[in-house]
Amino acid sequence: MVYNPSGSPRITVIDCGLKYNQVRCFLSRGASVQVVPWNHPIDPETFDGLFISNGPGDPGLCKETISNLRNFMAQGNLKPIFGICMGHQLLALAAGCSTYKMK
Repeated sequence: MVYNPSGSPRITVIDCGLKYNQVRCFLSRGASVQVVPWNHPIDPETFDGLFISNGPGDPGLCKETISNLRNFMAQGNLKPIFGICMGHQLLALAAGCSTYKMK
C-alpha cells in the first residue's frame, strides 16, 4: 500500500504490527509511505529510508525479516534504517546482537 505517492522522502515501512498513527506522522511531514509486509524483500532502489514497525511477540521468531534486514545491511547501502520497539530488536538481531525480555 502506498500513501502520498508523490511525497518526499520515500519511506518504506516493514509492517510487523504497525500502528497507523506512525504512518500518519510520516504523512503529516510530506513523506511518501509504502507499507510492506514483514516478509517483503527489501529493495533499496524503492525508498530513501527504511522503517521497521513495532509489533507483538518474540523478535527472535521473525527469521525471514531478520534475514532480509541482514542481507540489506550487508550490501553496504547508505540509506537510513530506523525502527521502534520490536523494530529496534530486529535491527539488533540482524546486526548479530542478541536480545532478551526485560522484567
